Amino acid sequence: MVQPLDTRFPKPIQKLWTELHSDVVWLHGRWIIYRQLFGTSKERVDLLNESAGTVTWILQQLLLHDVQLALSKIGDPAGTGAKKNLTLRRLQADLSSAGEAVLTSKLEPLLEQFENSCVSLRDRRNKWIAHSDLATKLAARATPLSGPSRTEIEVALAALRGVMNCVELHYTDSQTAYEQFIMDEDGEHLLMTLARAKRYRDLVAEKKVPKDDLRRHYPRGV
Repeated sequence: MVQPLDTRFPKPIQKLWTELHSDVVWLHGRWIIYRQLFGTSKERVDLLNESAGTVTWILQQLLLHDVQLALSKIGDPAGTGAKKNLTLRRLQADLSSAGEAVLTSKLEPLLEQFENSCVSLRDRRNKWIAHSDLATKLAARATPLSGPSRTEIEVALAALRGVMNCVELHYTDSQTAYEQFIMDEDGEHLLMTLARAKRYRDLVAEKKVPKDDLRRHYPRGV
């Protein structure tokens, strides 16, 4: 679905802002799902592992890698050679080109704070996730690579919100509660579905549901 442009922003940055805002919203959405699944309770992790341990491990790794990649990419330079990047630095550069000197200056310490919070994330992106640095990979065989901690991700996301909300507040007199993003079907929905499936297995074990009940209702499988 194409997002409408917000005309309260300067025309030269409207498309850029719309795309960045959407990226940041869904970055928080993926992190919310990660926290729901893996960062809330041992019981939830046990349920996931009991349901599909291998898939659970893969999903956990993919979400962690994805969030680190997204944070690293949004903190990349404004451009690479002649090509422009969809990044915070591109937003700052385009604001500067649009004559927004005061806002551009106000963003600088916030951008530096965000970039400092992503140093370790970017290092993992460059040596481990997006590329296969030989020395890093070989060292990992002897000493498993560490991180990221949930706190590390949370600090980076908070700094990212600081940058985004600084710009939004300047033009709209409002801010986005990215960390409160609500999705129709999120990690909670998956966990409840798995809990129902576990209860179904228990009922079969207790002989309260016929063993062939699932096969009779879904003869071709699910």
